[in-house]
Amino acid sequence: MLEIPEFVDREKEKREVKAVLSGRPNLVYFVYGPINSGKTALLMKVFEELPEEYVVFYINFRWREVSNIEDLIEVLFEVRYGEEKRAVKEFIKGVLKEALKTGGKALERFKGIPISEGLFDILFGKAKKVENIFRYLERVFEEIRNEGYQPVFVLDEMQTVKDVINATGKSVLAGLFNFLIGMTKEKHLCHCLCATSDCLFIEDVYSNARLQGRSEYVLVDDLGKESAFSVYEEFGFENKELIWKYIGGKLGDMIRLFEKKKQGYTEQEALQRLLEDTMGRIRDFLEAVEEGEKEEISIEDVKDALAEIGITGMTVSEVKGYGRQKGHSELYRGAEYVVDFLPKIKIEMVVDDEDVKQVVNTIVEVARTGKIGDGKIFATNIERTIRIRTGEEDEEAL
Repeated sequence: MLEIPEFVDREKEKREVKAVLSGRPNLVYFVYGPINSGKTALLMKVFEELPEEYVVFYINFRWREVSNIEDLIEVLFEVRYGEEKRAVKEFIKGVLKEALKTGGKALERFKGIPISEGLFDILFGKAKKVENIFRYLERVFEEIRNEGYQPVFVLDEMQTVKDVINATGKSVLAGLFNFLIGMTKEKHLCHCLCATSDCLFIEDVYSNARLQGRSEYVLVDDLGKESAFSVYEEFGFENKELIWKYIGGKLGDMIRLFEKKKQGYTEQEALQRLLEDTMGRIRDFLEAVEEGEKEEISIEDVKDALAEIGITGMTVSEVKGYGRQKGHSELYRGAEYVVDFLPKIKIEMVVDDEDVKQVVNTIVEVARTGKIGDGKIFATNIERTIRIRTGEEDEEAL
């Protein structure tokens, strides 16, 4: 009985990633490509074939809800419970000795960054500072290098952390990429790879984290026709030209077709089902867009409603957001990519205490459609207000 191939051979991409990991770390690398193009499978295969001197820390953010610092710490670290606080050098030396003694492939040794329970409580027990994360990671990588090994730090689908902010309200992501730059281009300490299907995420962090000249990219694209036909044979597909017309070189769709055939459909029937599923999703998306356009609330509606109750001052910003509404997929040059950020309007207002309740009720009444994406209202205290031109303060300055 035919089964799904464990790995689709990608010699070119494998060579590229192995070349990246050879020699000293110099740049942060993005491994990117369309959804279901096989990025993670490629990385797993490369890590399996690495020599023993490589120590891989693979952090998978896929399916993980990371909305705050506590979540990020939980995903990053593998706490060794029962271990008392020891010097990082001594602790890492013991961890490496234990891992190498049991053998196994580079990827199988660690599921997170190891840390003793005692040190974890000291670093993250009370104040969960992002700086402590980076400080500890750097020490770990330094000690691994001192022991004669090469650390590799891999973050898969790390766009899930882009909404996490630190105690000062700044994005953790910018600090994380600055740390990765420090580990590669500046200290040449650790190879750093980031895998993602979100091309807009890459574009965003490239500009905001100042990655120009400090990062490079490895594309894991859909398969070309010749390679796709070879994989079709592994799946046991027969009508290759027909399948190519429907799904091309998308590995994810090959698996879906394979599963449909297992259910008893012919290739033609299975392909038609896949097409119908895709068209159904497109119709649902277009209907949602059309419905959203019909029910869209303009900023003018909110402004006019507030003006009626005597509130006229506000600051309006066009922003991008990611929450329960989540994102969607888009096609770019024939490839499917995830787009997580959605355009939003942000309104900021400062009002007297006695007006807060009426302002909140007015905005809710005008802006509510009952659908995910209506937004949130945050009410907080303003300790002091000063009008620069006149020096007036507090209520007189409003």
